[in-house]
Amino acid sequence: MELMIAVAIIAILAAIALPSYREYVMRTNRTVAKVALQTLAAQQESYTTDHKRYAASFERLGFSGSGTTAYVTTDGSISRSSTNALYSLQLHDDSSGTLASCASLGGTPTANSYRLSATPVAAKTDTRCGTLCMSSTGGRGASISGTEICWRRG
Repeated sequence: MELMIAVAIIAILAAIALPSYREYVMRTNRTVAKVALQTLAAQQESYTTDHKRYAASFERLGFSGSGTTAYVTTDGSISRSSTNALYSLQLHDDSSGTLASCASLGGTPTANSYRLSATPVAAKTDTRCGTLCMSSTGGRGASISGTEICWRRG
C-alpha cells in the first residue's frame, strides 16, 4: 500500500514537472534563436555601412559557403552545418514581397531591405511561436502567435 502511494505521488509530480520542463527548454531555444537573429541583424547593419546595401547571402556576412540558409546550434553559434541545429536561419531579399511565414511584420518591402527568419528544426518544434522573423526596419513577428509573447524577455 505504501509503495502504491509513493508511486502515485511520483506520477503526479512527474505529470506537473515534465510539461514545465519542456516549456522551459522551448523558451531557452527560442532565446537562442532571437539572439542569433539579432546578431545577424547587427552584421547586416555593419555590412551595409561598408557596402551601401544589405548582404544577400550568409557568405557575404562572413560565413563559409554560399546561400541563404544557416543554422543556430545548441551552443548558440551560427553555423552552415545542420549538426546539433535548433533553428534553420533564412536570409530573405525583401524585394520579393511579404515573408509568408511572418506576414505580421508588415511594412512595404524594398530592394534595399532584408528579412531574417528562424524556423525550428523538426525535432525542436516551437509550438507557441513557430518561425521567428525580423526585418531591416526593426519589425518582429512570429508565424503562430502574437509578437508580444514570442519576443518578450524572460
